[in-house]
This record gives sequence, C-alpha cells and structure tokens, in this order.
Amino acid sequence: MIHFKDKKTLKMKNIFVSSLLLMALLSLSACNKYLDIKPKGYVIPETVEEFERILNGESLTKLLSDGIERMSDDFYDPTIIKDENILWRDYRLYMWLPDAYTTVEDYRGYSYWDILYRRVYQYNAVINGIDNATGGTAKRKAIAKARARTGRALIYYYIVNIYSKPYQVESAKTDLGIPLVTGVSIEEALPGRGTVQQTYDFISKEITEALPDLPVSSISSFEITKGGGYGYLARAYLQMGEYAKAAEAADHALYYNDRLVDYNNEYQMSGDRFSLKSTSILLTAITHPENTLIHFFDYTRGMARKNMPNETAQLFDEKDLRRVNVLIENIGGEQINTYMASTLYDYSIGITTPEMYLIRAEGNAREGKIQLAMDDLNKLRKNRIKSDSYIDLTSNDKIDATRKILEERRRELLFKGVRWFDMRRLHNDPNYGFTPRHYLADGTYIELKANSPRWVMTIPDPAVSDKIVQNP
Repeated sequence: MIHFKDKKTLKMKNIFVSSLLLMALLSLSACNKYLDIKPKGYVIPETVEEFERILNGESLTKLLSDGIERMSDDFYDPTIIKDENILWRDYRLYMWLPDAYTTVEDYRGYSYWDILYRRVYQYNAVINGIDNATGGTAKRKAIAKARARTGRALIYYYIVNIYSKPYQVESAKTDLGIPLVTGVSIEEALPGRGTVQQTYDFISKEITEALPDLPVSSISSFEITKGGGYGYLARAYLQMGEYAKAAEAADHALYYNDRLVDYNNEYQMSGDRFSLKSTSILLTAITHPENTLIHFFDYTRGMARKNMPNETAQLFDEKDLRRVNVLIENIGGEQINTYMASTLYDYSIGITTPEMYLIRAEGNAREGKIQLAMDDLNKLRKNRIKSDSYIDLTSNDKIDATRKILEERRRELLFKGVRWFDMRRLHNDPNYGFTPRHYLADGTYIELKANSPRWVMTIPDPAVSDKIVQNP
C-alpha cells in the first residue's frame, strides 16, 4: 500500500476539511448555530426555489467517474504495460491496486469518497433546511425533501458498493459499512462505519419513506419521480439478494415507464456493420423514452470510444442490433473493439426501462417464476434482435433462465455503470461465478481472485480516523 508523506497527508486532510466546509457554506440555510452572518461570496439557501436549485444542479446529475468501468472486465486498455506508470490512476484502477488515487489532484478530482460525500452534504442541506424555507407550499417542500432523501440513498448505495464488502446475508451484520452522515455541520465528527446491514437498511428505509411524496411525473427526466425511486429500490434489493422485493420494486418502476425502443426501426445493416436508418431520429439522453431517470458519468460521454476485450464484443452476434455499439478499429497494428454508445454523444447511467425489465426477470427467475422471467427477457430481446432472425429464448430451469438473463444484462447494460457491482455480487456465486481478467499490452492478463481484498476499494488516507477504519 502506498502511504502519503506527512506533508502531503496533512495537505490532503486540510483539503478534505476545506471541501466539507465549502459544501456546508454553499448548502446550509441561515442558522445561528453555524453562521451569524452570510459569508461574502456565498448564497445560503433560504427559499424553496434556492433549495430546488441545489437538487437541480449539474453536480447531482454527475455522480460517478468512469473509473468504476475501468475496474470492470468489460474494459480493455491496450496501453497498460505491467510495472510502467504505476502511479497513474488508470493503471492502478485497471490493475486492481490499492490506493488508486495517489495525488492531491486525483483525490480531489476522482476519488469516489470525496466526490460522493460532497453530494451527501448537498442532499443533507436540502433535507435539513427545506422545512424552514420560505416561498413554497408544504407539498412542494415535501417533494424536494423526498427527492433529496432518495438521491442521498443512491449515493450511499454507490459508496457501500465501492468501500464495503459485497452484501452477504451471513456476514452483513458484522462487515464494516460506511459512515452515514445525516447532518450538515462540519464541526460534528463523522460517525463510524457501522455495518453493511445497517447501511442497506438505511438505504431501503429512506427510499421507502420518500416514495409517497415523490411525484408521478416531472417535466425533466433529471428530477426524481416515483419511477426513479422504485428503480433505486430495485437496485438495492438486487444487490442484497432480496430477489422477490427487487422484482416487485422493478414492477412498480415499470408501471410508471415501460417503454422500449425497437432497434429494428432505428438501425440497418450497412456493409459489415449496423448504422442509423435515414428515417431514424437520433435520440439523446434527454429525449430517450427508455430513460426514467437520467444520471451521467462525470465526463458526460462516459465510455464512448473506449475499448473492450474480445470476450465482451463476442457477446453480440450478427443478429443483435446492439452491435451498432461495437466498432473494430486498428490501434497500433492491433484490431481492437471500440464502444460507440449507439452513436450518441451522451448517454445515461441512471434508471432505464431495460434495466427494470432485467431486474424483474432475474428476481422472478431466482424465485422460480420462470415463464414470467422469460417473458420479460424476450420482450426486451424482441426490441434488440433483427426481426427476421428473432426467436424466443425458452427455459424450464431457474438456473438456466437466470444465466440467460445475466448474459442479457451484460449486453444491454454495457458501460452503464453497473458491471462492477454485478461482478461483486456474482463472481463468487456457486452457479454463476467467474474470475474476471484484465488483458495487458503484451497479451498476458491479470485476474481478480474471489478472496482478493481488491473487491473493495481502500479509503483515501485523509478520511481514515479512529472511527473510520481502513479496508485491507
């Protein structure tokens, strides 16, 4: 493990505290407990509209860096050479090394701990201040608070799935969770890590209690609605292995939006690859009907133009219209598969109808409701496979059905910010387990073994304290 020198550690700790202070100043409502006067240059929210601006700010639409995909087995970096540029963050992520972010700039710009906890403080500002805000109805305040509680729950979902062990029923009550910060004062010490079970209990409780106040619809898919809330809940239950609950939550999400785009109407064969039809309307993230709730990687275009290994590209056969996403390019004399993101400049990693169909299908399959599961799977596939080649998939066995659904999930949700979390929950499964690989420039590869501590990211040194215990 790489440790910071004392001066650098001190500098980073000061930056960490300054970051939280800045968020507090930007986010808190006027309150004598914290400030007697408004600091020059900062706007302290006092009206409902000002709190809503926090919720609608760009920072809360960009929650993750694409580093989460650089750890997934769907990503291939042909530039990585073993033992070269070992302090480079992309190298450390790709090689599954501890302390991926080794500099002050990396920590402030890329560390999930820093980025996500800053978002927590923004949501906390709304949750703790909206009730006393002026200029809005009680209903409007309730909607804002419900959106903030749901958004904060999603942030904690990401943090626990990056910095804690994967959820296991047998050990969730003892495995270290994450600090659940609910206040806005930086004078208060951060709480301890608690347990994984406590973290997931908090997440599910927050969303469940917020759902009644979430609106059915919104003028913008960036704003959390009931469909988005149920989608978040479905993700959490899936990660916990609560498959019946996950299917039920996904079913509720699909009640509010069940639309699918038929790729047969959008793409055509052009030479040896697919392309947009002349009659197609290029859908953006904002206009795409499958997007129930929009979130982006911090770089809006996400993984577009990034590379994937042959194993991933080969998941898409010649009948699969999603091959529009796969471009074979000559890079340094090597034929390499490049992800095209359906020719979109931007794409969402938030809640989508395809993901909800797949969660409902997996939940039903694991519960033995095989026909319901296959119906959902085939409904999605029918909108993705060339119509003149389409054949329904069938199964009479829940393990076989689940395996088919997981394969489809990997295809449909490629580079949508979920693969690393799927890897964590599935890699050690007795029926669906696997050992992920990352290929290096010389053709060799490294593997991430089931017992490796690298399934959990180490906490940045500046955040470690007596209460916040470092991961191995």
